[in-house]
Amino acid sequence: MIGILTDSSCNLPREIIEELGIEIVPLYVHIGSETYEEFDITTTELCRRMREGILPQTSQPPPGKFEEAFRKMAEKFKSIIAILITSKHSGTYNSALLARASLPELDIEVVDSLSIATGTGFMAEAAARAARKGRSKDEILSLIHQLREKINIVATVSTLKYLHASGRVGAIKTMMASLLDVKPILSMKDGEVVVIGQTRTRSRSLAQIISHVEKAAERLGRVDLAVLHADCPEEALTLRDELLRRVRPNRIFTAEITSVIAVHGGPGLIGVVYSPAIT
Repeated sequence: MIGILTDSSCNLPREIIEELGIEIVPLYVHIGSETYEEFDITTTELCRRMREGILPQTSQPPPGKFEEAFRKMAEKFKSIIAILITSKHSGTYNSALLARASLPELDIEVVDSLSIATGTGFMAEAAARAARKGRSKDEILSLIHQLREKINIVATVSTLKYLHASGRVGAIKTMMASLLDVKPILSMKDGEVVVIGQTRTRSRSLAQIISHVEKAAERLGRVDLAVLHADCPEEALTLRDELLRRVRPNRIFTAEITSVIAVHGGPGLIGVVYSPAIT
């Protein structure tokens, strides 16, 4: 048997994690002197504090957390595959590599998803479903790498200041967006957050997200979608309903984005992760 591990930023529904027995290692949110495992602070509470002017920080799990998880999984699984948030924006992948190096007796593969949120989550889900069907380690790794080329996210934020503060986008584009008062359209390229467009209004940015997902669905065929948001649930539901009407996805779910991602995107972050249909 092959066990699948990911980190808490994966943004998969809890029922999928439990159904497939996916192991989760937590990332951390720091607010002043307080430290929270990611699941221990809601995005709603985090956004409330950010609106009050607090700027939280995040950190990756230490290697010891991965060692603990790997040892536990090794009691049940012959091989372990860890699929983790992009190494371009988090040290989580490197922590897992250090843990693997300290456990040479175990068969552990560590995969950089080059993605965030449900981008990572969809890969972990697909890997876990393949493992349940008895696929070999090499087959599962091949599947992950195929999906990694096709899964992406398109999103917008209310302001670029949080991304800029965390170094997630370039200073020049942040300055331009501030001067022009535009709403950026964000995506991932080679594991990094990039600005792929801009609009003057929030409504137009949401329309561009829908258009982008429509084009992706035409290219990919049947798709699974995750509508994610940072404390803007009504907009997320409206976006979901429009995607149901125009894209007709295989699956779609709506959720608050995890608190670690919300720290960097800020209140009002909203986006869609798309993937070739997993189930």
